[in-house]
Amino acid sequence: MLQPKIKVGRYYEFKLSKDRKIAFAVMYRFESGKNKDVYALMMYTDKKIFEFPIQKRLFDKWVDEGRVREITSDEALAYAI
Repeated sequence: MLQPKIKVGRYYEFKLSKDRKIAFAVMYRFESGKNKDVYALMMYTDKKIFEFPIQKRLFDKWVDEGRVREITSDEALAYAI
């Protein structure tokens, strides 16, 4: 199975626990300066939507732990509504 790579414009599902998952979209990436390889995520929960910055290495850690999978835009919409 292919490991997801972080890319701007893609949607992902993140497992907080066995029964709790949230969706997020990668909105943009800083490519230079002190914030190089920092991505802005838009996270969708049942209570609110918020922006959350992460570094690429944190995303890669989540992938290694099996907590992230890429989802379709339809699946992301289902989280938001």
